[in-house]
Amino acid sequence: MRTNLQFLTAGKGNQVILITSSSSGEGKSFVTLNLGITLALAEKKTIILELDLRKPKLIRYLTKQPSENGITHYLIGQLEVDQIVQQSTLQPNLYYIASGPIPPNPAELLLTDRLKTLIERLREDFDYILLDTPPVGMVADALLLGERADCSLYVVRHGHTQKSTLQLIQELYTEKKLPQLALVYNGVKTGNRYGYG
Repeated sequence: MRTNLQFLTAGKGNQVILITSSSSGEGKSFVTLNLGITLALAEKKTIILELDLRKPKLIRYLTKQPSENGITHYLIGQLEVDQIVQQSTLQPNLYYIASGPIPPNPAELLLTDRLKTLIERLREDFDYILLDTPPVGMVADALLLGERADCSLYVVRHGHTQKSTLQLIQELYTEKKLPQLALVYNGVKTGNRYGYG
């Protein structure tokens, strides 16, 4: 994936990558976290933003507990950037911003100018900014965040994603509702064979 991203983003640095899926359980947060670790291992300073403000779970994989300070505090003006960016213990080049408390108005918060300012500020300090967003098939949040991203990864999971979802993905692609849309095929069982099969 890391190698393919270089083709998708034409080798540009400071990339904002949106990661979404159709529904819960397709591995969106799993892919986001592992991509973040992989980029960090390649000595790319990487930050993950937990922007699934409705049902956050990514940070639990990182810290095993919810974070007290998060992006919702920043979006409503209670905290500043340096108060919400945290370094991961998994890898020195990996950072994250937790979601914070679940707000009553997630979509409205994601439309604020403060989010735009945050991403512009993070572009100055990080090589990659990964946006872990809600499933696009459930709410419009990911589409709203598409304006802030350089490219999008849409996670589909073998044996889980409904085939009917492919029509939605095709629509998002042809109508350019998400930038530079690419698919990540998750959960494929390769069997016991060795090689390129």
